[in-house]
Amino acid sequence: ACVKHFAANNQEERRMAIDTIVDERTLREIYLTAFEITIKEGKAKTMMSSYNLLNGVYTNENIHLMRDILRDEWHFQGVVVTD
Repeated sequence: ACVKHFAANNQEERRMAIDTIVDERTLREIYLTAFEITIKEGKAKTMMSSYNLLNGVYTNENIHLMRDILRDEWHFQGVVVTD
């Protein structure tokens, strides 16, 4: 299974141009909880990044999201693909 769209992607219109601006608490409590569960409990092996920007940086280039949280904190060892 490929879990998508990581993360903060909650609209279809202008999804490649929208910049989702959220603080750390909102990001973790609302947008990341389901992804964390799929990795830790569901043992997901593939994650697909979203199109949108997150706090000014495209999600697939967002170091805080991809490295700090996904890899270092959640210990995700699987494959990350772009949409």
